This record gives sequence, C-alpha cells and structure tokens, in this order.
Amino acid sequence: MTKCRSFFALLFSILASLSLCAADTGGDSAQVEADKKALAPIIQYVGGWRGAGLPKDGGKDGWSEDADWRFDLKGGHAALVFSAEKGKYYTAGRIEPGEKKGTFKFIGTLPDGKTKDVFAGEIATVEKGDLEKGDLVFENTAPGAERPARIIFAVKAKGDRLVLDVQRKSAGDRYANLSEIGYTRKGSGFGKQADAHECIITGGKGTISVSYKGQTYWVCCSGCKEAFEANPEKEIAAYKKRKEEEKKNM
Repeated sequence: MTKCRSFFALLFSILASLSLCAADTGGDSAQVEADKKALAPIIQYVGGWRGAGLPKDGGKDGWSEDADWRFDLKGGHAALVFSAEKGKYYTAGRIEPGEKKGTFKFIGTLPDGKTKDVFAGEIATVEKGDLEKGDLVFENTAPGAERPARIIFAVKAKGDRLVLDVQRKSAGDRYANLSEIGYTRKGSGFGKQADAHECIITGGKGTISVSYKGQTYWVCCSGCKEAFEANPEKEIAAYKKRKEEEKKNM
C-alpha cells in the first residue's frame, strides 16, 4: 500500500509539473504576440541596410556603416535588434516595447562592445519642429559626456530609406544635430516592385522562404526563421489564428 501511495504521489507531482510548464509556455506565447503587435508600427526596419553618415557640425568626414535588423523572439519576449559592425555610435542595438502602451525602449551598444546607452521613446503623432508624423523619437535624459541625447528614426521612400538623426542636448529643451545616417535598403533598387510575401511570424514583408510538410512559407528575417524552424506547427497555428481574427475585424 505504501509503495502504491508513493507511486501515485510521484505521478501527481509529474502531472502538476507538466501542467505548470504548459501554463508557462502559453503565457510566454501571449507575451510574444503582444510584443509583436506593439512593434508592428516599426516593422519596416527589418532587413539589411547600406548606410552613409555625415556629421552636422560642419565637418566633411563622412563614413559608411551597414546594419542588419531582425526580430529576436527568444526568452518569452519579442524585440527588434540590429547589428552594425562599423557603426560610429552603436555596433548593436535593441528596441523593445516600453512599460506603457505606445512607448519603446532602445538599448544601444557602443563600439567598445560593453558600454550601453538606454533611451525611452515613442512615435510622433503630429508634425512638430524637425519631427514628422510617424518618426520614432528616443531620448536619454542623462547621456554620458559627448553622447547622444536624442535619436530620431524616420522611414522614407515607401520603406526603402531609413534615416537616423543623432542629436545632443543644447540650451534649454533644444537639441542640436550631431550627425545624420542615411540607410538604403539592400536590394531595393528604387522603383522596383518585388512580389510581396507575408512573414508568417510577424506579418511583415517575407523575404526568406521556409518549408514544412511540402508547404512553402515566408519569414522576414533570420530571427523569424529560427522561430519557425524551432516549432513550425505552433507558428502556423498562430498565423492561422491571426488571419481569422483579421477577417472578423474587417
């Protein structure tokens, strides 16, 4: 009888653990979906970019830097991340949803590979000064010496151009331009229209094909490709659910 009780106690413990794991997984999935939805307004950042920087202090010494943006879907959250090996200000960065709806957090890694700048931001809803509607504006209220205090991300040319204005704090509430970095989407070929595919993970522009059980799907970046290959059935189910919800809201 004692052995029987021990067996059932062990079985109950295992089932309880599996239940908790399932609940945690569901919670993670819900959080990832919420993060992806919050990041939807800046999904056009995803892709490879060829950039050219120019100082705004009268200097003529420009520079080149390429950047690659992708989704990071690991750890129960979603974020947009980029790498720029020769970046003048940041060689890597991460944009994630802020604590409040409609806000964002930007973490930029300096060229030393260790130091990080942290900014809080939101999307401009009206034109004001040097800001246009739709620009993503990040501010650092306590920047380090000679470090950027504000960065403005602006998408131009129907998504084929990404412009970064890097600014320092000036007198009062004013900002002065340090540099402008203009990126052109790799392979864009202004005026060229490519066949549009939808990323099964984020709903963005799919540029990489993946397959499962003989069916071809599309993803927008290496991060989404990793997520799909890790659990294709889960991602396909989430995609179908999202499309059903879209039909209901039409």
